[in-house]
This record gives sequence, C-alpha cells and structure tokens, in this order.
Amino acid sequence: PEPTVYSVAVRAFRLLLRLFFRRIEVTGLENLPKEGGAVLVSWHPNGLVDPGLIFTQSPAQVIFGARHGLFKFPLLGWVMRGVGTVPIYRAIDQSALPPEERQKANAQSLDALAEAVAGGAWSCLFPEGDSHDSPYLLDLKTGAARFWYRARELSPKGSPEPVIVPVGLHYDAKRAFRSSVLVAFHPPLSIPDALRELPADADDDDRREACRAVTGIIDSSLREVVHATESWELHHLMHRARKLVRAERGHRAGSHLQRPGMVERTWAFARVWAAFYARRDTHPEQVVGLMDRVRDYDAD
Repeated sequence: PEPTVYSVAVRAFRLLLRLFFRRIEVTGLENLPKEGGAVLVSWHPNGLVDPGLIFTQSPAQVIFGARHGLFKFPLLGWVMRGVGTVPIYRAIDQSALPPEERQKANAQSLDALAEAVAGGAWSCLFPEGDSHDSPYLLDLKTGAARFWYRARELSPKGSPEPVIVPVGLHYDAKRAFRSSVLVAFHPPLSIPDALRELPADADDDDRREACRAVTGIIDSSLREVVHATESWELHHLMHRARKLVRAERGHRAGSHLQRPGMVERTWAFARVWAAFYARRDTHPEQVVGLMDRVRDYDAD
C-alpha cells in the first residue's frame, strides 16, 4: 500500500468513527508482537465498521483481505486498493467459474497476504466470512488457519514466526449514534507443537486435518474473547445480572456510581459469562432458578 494513501485513509476513517462513536476504548496493545508478522482474527458483527476499528486502532499497518465484489464499488474499491487490501475470491461468489480457476484465484490472493505477513506485516481476517447480527459466532472457515500455515512456510529462516492474535469487538449499541465500543487485543494463541510443525511428508488430508484443528483453537478463543451466547435473551439477562451486582456492591459501599466505561462493562460481563457456563455444568437447577429470578426482576 502507498504510505500516503494509507495514512490519509487512517485519519479519515478515524475521524468518521470518532464522529459516530462517543467513546472508542482500546485494551491489550501490549499483547501485540513487537517484531514479526501477525494474523489478527476477529468476529464480524458490524459490517465495514469492524475492519475500520481494527484498521484505525492498531499501532502498526494492517493489510486486509476482503471479498472481491467490494472492489466493484468505485470509491470503496479505490480506497481498498490504496490501503493494500487484497481481494479474496470466495467459492460462493464464483460459482460460475470452474473449481480449478476459483482455487487458483483464491490461492494467489492468500499468497499475496501470506508473503506480507511472512515479511513482518500484520493482516486481519474475519474467519466467519460474513457479517451478522447473532450473539454467537457463525461457523468458521479454515481460511485463516491455511493462511497462517502459508505465512509460516514463506517466513525466512531465523525470523520470528507469525502469530495469531484474537481481537474482541464489543459494542454497547452498534447502530446507535454516539454509542461506545471497545477494541480488545488478546495474547497470541498458543498452538501445540504437533500442529505448528507439520511433518515434511504430510499429505493433503494431513494438512486439512491440521487446518481444522487450528480453526477449532481459533473458534474456542474467539467464543471466549467475544463472550458468545446462544441467544440475545441470555445475553441481555447476563447484562442485567452484571448491572445488579454492580449496583448492589456500590450500594453496600455507599458509592454514587457513574456510568461505566466499556472496559469495565466488558470485564464485568466476562465474569458473569464465565461463571454462568461453569455453574451451568455443575449446578444446572440453581442456574435455571437464578435466570428465572433475573428474568422476573427485569420484567417488573
């Protein structure tokens, strides 16, 4: 990407996001690698806003992969090319082409991204493939894992290995003007040695199996990072529980509470989320009873 176009695009997107959001909070910058390439992976709940936030809040330049159809929009396509975005040719978008041509086009795209990461750049992928409004992750594609393996293969000997960094995007009301958002960078994933170092004689089936295993690790991490729930009802009940606990603790301490920031909200929600899933396995009846009490309180 052209440095001038990139820096101008970052400033422009940052201004637009600052106009829309009342507050943008960022945590976990210390988790990002000081040297070497990185593959940032995130869920995708808010369309073009998601890459815009990662694009503007990352301390280093980020190269994105995006479905090639977006490049057809004149202004958007010009900006995407200017900042180095690489077109991704998804099978679902290229059904008219023979499978060999689709695979070749997609392999070339992934190689272009992988070469940049192998050279120490950062890239960002959304493994779900599509933006959505669900409180849970869609089924992840294996492209991020395949991309990571390819970047490892292309990395010069002796250079730092590319890492996979999960990113949490937390919106308090994603479509509401002057709402707040948190961008949380988490520690790089720990990939077992058995998956990091594939045998030299590994065949296609072995590689596919390894990619599925790494995708499973990414999936588990992102579910925890974004605090995925099975339904919006459960999600809202957890937030109500978070508010009740905070209000009660403030009352006991004699404190006059201010509106919490996104870091505090997300941290508190994470504690409720972790406790719920731990206790649901060990104390299912008590958890159902507690949910009913919170639901009744909320309805009252």
